[in-house]
Amino acid sequence: MHCSRDPFPGIPVPMRGMHRAKAEQLAECSWAALIPGLTPHGLRHGHQTAMRRDRVPRVLRRDRLGHGASGDIADHYTHIDDEMTEEMLTRQTRRWQTAVAARARIDQARGAEPRSAVPALNEWLAALREGDGESSSHLRSHRQDPEVEA
Repeated sequence: MHCSRDPFPGIPVPMRGMHRAKAEQLAECSWAALIPGLTPHGLRHGHQTAMRRDRVPRVLRRDRLGHGASGDIADHYTHIDDEMTEEMLTRQTRRWQTAVAARARIDQARGAEPRSAVPALNEWLAALREGDGESSSHLRSHRQDPEVEA
């Protein structure tokens, strides 16, 4: 799937024989790189760096990235528990909320409402269009527990 460069952040461009609706549906999993040279592997490095900044324990970082045992004795005796995972998810959720708000400010600086051709991102931006900031359940928490969300 190709995306136009303008207007920022791009609009899905249907290939020959493809309807625009299908192009927009496929766009959710095919964004153009925002930074020249950015690769999926580079995103793994960014995720590792973010987890390290958030002081996520090494054993959990290795697990998240799909790495096997490090051979370090400290990792051998450290086990991932629910509290460790919850703290990491809370920090990652805050990082995501900050990124979505920054993305909204890009459109607002251009005098436009925060919108995206990518359906999932557009849904997260909807709360910011409504002026609520963080009312969307997508922005509020990673938890699925109805008691927490209520």
